[in-house]
Amino acid sequence: MKTIFKPSINWLVIFIPVSFSINYIPSFKNDIALFICSCMAMVVLSSLISTATEHLAAHVGSRIGGLLNATFSNLPEIIFGTVALYHGLSELVKAAMTGAIIGNLLFVMGHAMLAGGLKNGTQRFSVSRVSDFSTGLIIASLALFIPTVYQEVSKVSADGLTHDETMILSLWIAVMLFLSYIGSLLYTLFSKDKPDHQQEPGYEIPLEMLWSKRKAAIILGVSSFFIAIISDFVASSVTVVEEAFGLTHLFMGVVIIAIIGNVAAQTTAVRMAMKNNMDLCIEVAVNASSQVALLVVPLLVFASYIFGHPINLHFGYHEIVAVAGAVLLTTQICLDGKSNWLNGLQMLVLYTIIAVLFFFAPEMAAVK
Repeated sequence: MKTIFKPSINWLVIFIPVSFSINYIPSFKNDIALFICSCMAMVVLSSLISTATEHLAAHVGSRIGGLLNATFSNLPEIIFGTVALYHGLSELVKAAMTGAIIGNLLFVMGHAMLAGGLKNGTQRFSVSRVSDFSTGLIIASLALFIPTVYQEVSKVSADGLTHDETMILSLWIAVMLFLSYIGSLLYTLFSKDKPDHQQEPGYEIPLEMLWSKRKAAIILGVSSFFIAIISDFVASSVTVVEEAFGLTHLFMGVVIIAIIGNVAAQTTAVRMAMKNNMDLCIEVAVNASSQVALLVVPLLVFASYIFGHPINLHFGYHEIVAVAGAVLLTTQICLDGKSNWLNGLQMLVLYTIIAVLFFFAPEMAAVK
C-alpha cells in the first residue's frame, strides 16, 4: 500500500483515458483541455519508455544499455514529429528539433547537475567520453545550420539559392547525418576501446524488482503505441492553443513540446546524478542531444517527403545562437571532468533566458 500511494509520475497515467474521453466524447470536446491532458499523458508515457528501457538495459549490459537509453529517450520526439508532419505542422517540427537539442543539454543536464551536486557535492566523470559526445554534437549542429548560412549568404548574390536547391542541400545533409549515426552505432557496438574510468554503469536494478525482457518489451511497445495516438491529439489541438494564448509554433516547439519529449532523458539523468553516476548521466543527456541531430532530424526529413510536406534545414538566427550557446556552455562546464550544483544552476539560467527569448520572438516565415 505504501508503494501504491507513494507520490509518483505514474499517477499521471489517469490522463491517458481522460484524453481519449475528451477527444472521442462530443460533450467533453475542448481543444485546450485536450492539449493539456494529452501533454500530461505524454509525460507519463515518456517516463514509462525510459523505465522499460532501463530494465532492458539491465539485461543487455552497459555498452548496449547506454545506446538503448539514448536512442529510446528520443522515441517521443520521433513519434510526435512524424505525427505532426502528417498534420502539415512542418515549422513546429523544426522548432521541436532545436528545442530537443537545447533541452537535453541545458534543461536535462542542468537539473541533473543541480540535484546531484546538492546531494553529493562535486561530482566527477570521464573527460574522454564527454569529448567524444561533444565533438559529434558540434559537427552535427554545424551541419544543421549550413543551409541557413548558404541561404542568407546567397541573398546578396544575383544567383542565390532557390527553394528547390535549399531543399536538396537539406536532404543531402540529412543523409550525411544519418550515415554519421550509423557509424557511431557501429563504433558503440563493436569498438574494443575500454573506458578510462572504473565507475560502473547505473543499470544495477535489484533482482526482485527487475522486469523480465518480455515485460519490458511489452511496456515499451504499448507505451510507444499510445504515445503515437496521444501525439495525434496534441497535433490536432496545438493550433487552437496557440491562438488562445498568443503563442507561436516556435515557442511551442522549442519549449513546450521539447520539455515533454525530454522527460524520459531527464528522469534517467537525474536519477543517475543522484546515485553519483555522472558518467551515465552525461552519456544520456549529451548523447541523447547528439542523436537528435544525427538520428531524429534525418528521419523526420525523410518522413516529410513521405507525407508530402518536405521540410528544409533553414533555421532562424535566434535558433542558431541558442543551440550554439547551449553547446558552448555544456562543453565549457564539462572540460575539467567535474561538476557541481552551481554548474547546473547556470545551465538552467541560460535555458530560462532562451525560453523567454523564444516567447517574445516572432514566428519565422517558411523559406520559399
